[in-house]
Amino acid sequence: MSTPNHQLQTLLDSVNRLLASHQAMRSELHEVKAKWTAAEEALRRAQATNGATQQPSTPTPPSSALSASDVDALVEEIDSCIALLKP
Repeated sequence: MSTPNHQLQTLLDSVNRLLASHQAMRSELHEVKAKWTAAEEALRRAQATNGATQQPSTPTPPSSALSASDVDALVEEIDSCIALLKP
């Protein structure tokens, strides 16, 4: 059977290892959080850059439609051009 002093020493060693592991995990968590924050910021910047360059441009409205008389004049001119091309 173990002596109480030996049991106490074993328990203290276990607690010390547990505390060291806890501290290492906290340090790792801090590093991961810092990387996460940096990655989120890089993503925000990339999205802002892409959003600015890929926003669809507003299409220019078509020029005013031709009036019926303008269309008739164009048709007559096309017909006269076609008539000149025929032998």
